[in-house]
Amino acid sequence: MSNLGVLLGGRAVNAPLSLVHIWMATHLLGSYSFGLVAMMYAFARTMGDIVDFQSWQTVLHFGLRPLTQGDRRSFQKIVSFSLLLDSFGGLLGFAGGVLISLLAMNFLGWPPQIHVIGVIYCVSILFMASATATGLLRVFDRYDLLAVQGTVATIVRVVGTASMALGWASVAALASVWIAAEIAAWGTLFFMATREMYRRDLIRGLFQEMRGIVPDILNGQFFRTYPGIWRFALNTNLNSTLALAFGHIGTLVVGAFVGPTSAGYYRIASQIAAGIAKPATLIQTTVYPEMARLWRDRAMNRLYRLTGQIALMAGGIGTALLLLTVFAGQPLLQLYIGHKGATEALPVTLWLLAAEVVTVWGLPLEPLLFTTNRSGAAIGARILECLFFLPALVMMVRHYGLSGVGPATLCGVTLLITIQLVLVLRTTRAPEGVAA
Repeated sequence: MSNLGVLLGGRAVNAPLSLVHIWMATHLLGSYSFGLVAMMYAFARTMGDIVDFQSWQTVLHFGLRPLTQGDRRSFQKIVSFSLLLDSFGGLLGFAGGVLISLLAMNFLGWPPQIHVIGVIYCVSILFMASATATGLLRVFDRYDLLAVQGTVATIVRVVGTASMALGWASVAALASVWIAAEIAAWGTLFFMATREMYRRDLIRGLFQEMRGIVPDILNGQFFRTYPGIWRFALNTNLNSTLALAFGHIGTLVVGAFVGPTSAGYYRIASQIAAGIAKPATLIQTTVYPEMARLWRDRAMNRLYRLTGQIALMAGGIGTALLLLTVFAGQPLLQLYIGHKGATEALPVTLWLLAAEVVTVWGLPLEPLLFTTNRSGAAIGARILECLFFLPALVMMVRHYGLSGVGPATLCGVTLLITIQLVLVLRTTRAPEGVAA
């Protein structure tokens, strides 16, 4: 709860700054140009997420025990492996992003004016691979630093966008500001994680372990020492890739079939919906480490009780925020994007927020499945959800435009949470150690 309070404090700063940034960007560039930048960002973030191994989960799942036992060398091996995954993922995402953006610009719906900028924007993918540093701060229980770091990108965007009022406002300028924000957030996160490692005397010997990690992987020694770690890393990567269905894919689909203006409205709606629901979703970032500790101690009753408590807490907060938005959403959107934009964006905002509320009611389900070594079940749920959601999203957007995104998203989320709930209920009834 104390960690959640710290993160909420950081979000209390970040949320209004994000809204200020949206207001400045749309007023300086217009909805169409803002939509172009949103489309480039959505593509880069999608590529980054596809190759992201979610290595912070590897640090927590496999690094917590050696850290608490004082086994520095073993902990450093886990960190080295995680850093290798981040580096490989970042380079692969960058190369894939450049290749796809060069060959599939028309498919992405990019007009000629952003062809060059879109390719350059792929540089930001290199700085989206920072999961190891996030995992280190979580395992060290430094949520105060995560709260501070979470505001860095938004502050850079606000300052950079405000400076465009001096006369250099353009799509290229805003894209440059967003790239700079990614670099600043990445640099801040790694500085904080490195400093915490140094304070705990975990830097000494780390570079030697980093040099030896590739040979250990190639000769199989690493995987014999840590059985299951490669499967766990692949499963978390696959799960995060499947989770893209509810991430930035919506912006890509809307941009490709409807156009940049609608993509901009969708970006605004999704950001507002996610921002409003953030106080509830932040609970998930604090529940993983606690679940890992309870699983390590085999405190199963406490683990399942925590799951129920988190669901009630997150769901209650999310539902209250949804009701508040029903009454306050229209004036808020009119303030930031004008009457026409608010008319377009409000319905999809409410639909997306409703989907967020369903998600937060089921927040602890997926972490519980991963923590209890049921990652295959979690991935199966994501696969079933994607098989339904992605075709439904394309069909709804092609027939109903921006208005079709919300219902498709809500139905997809409801299906996912229902499947996860069934799997968790089966898991709790299964004998310990038997996969449900």
